[in-house]
Amino acid sequence: MCYVTATELKNNLSYYLEKSMTEDVFITKNKKVISVLSNPQLKALYELKALVKETKKDSSVNMSDKDIIIEGIEKR
Repeated sequence: MCYVTATELKNNLSYYLEKSMTEDVFITKNKKVISVLSNPQLKALYELKALVKETKKDSSVNMSDKDIIIEGIEKR
């Protein structure tokens, strides 16, 4: 996570756009978070990791399915 003021974001937008590819950038104004700059693919990756955790608990998913899911995460 990264926190940046609205003014700093405005002055260095390209830097923070690049940074948002790998982590959420929280934009603040008057010391309050007013918005978040995030990568939708990153959100999908978080959801996929949560799914893997859940499938590890679920014995009905066979091991090869789990391996495929984990390989997909590691490739990203």
